[in-house]
Amino acid sequence: MNTLRNERGIVMIAALGIVVALAGLSLVVTSSGQMSTLTGALSAQASRAFYAADGGAYYALGEQANFVPDMADRATDHSGTSANLDTTVTASYLNSRALPGNLLIRTTDGKIRPAQFGQGEGLGKMYHFRLDSLKNTANVGLDPMARVQMQAAKPGPCADCGS
Repeated sequence: MNTLRNERGIVMIAALGIVVALAGLSLVVTSSGQMSTLTGALSAQASRAFYAADGGAYYALGEQANFVPDMADRATDHSGTSANLDTTVTASYLNSRALPGNLLIRTTDGKIRPAQFGQGEGLGKMYHFRLDSLKNTANVGLDPMARVQMQAAKPGPCADCGS
């Protein structure tokens, strides 16, 4: 009987230890769930930012004003265009290069013939451009940024047919 009296509060201490351990475990599970939700939301925002910048770059491929040889840098905000993309695209002229001598070209009349060089700015040149698309950010630090860069080329006009 004497030994039982000395161990009277041990069950209370064990129960309190189990309650503390369960509270700590539930806190870990809750914070892990919150972090998972937060990273999922940030990932979705980052993907939307990337696809907006990517869409801006591909939309700029269809604008002929972005592909003028020897042009100065041209920035276009696509927020107010028909595409309604929240991006700004900067088009830059890089250089022109001669095409290889074994190149065959289909002219506008449907005929295929070898490329001819030495006809001014005409056949035989390829003009290179860079498109730099950047998603417009409203809140710096909160709104994710994304940038897409690509290079595009445009053949020189046909010396025979003018197109």
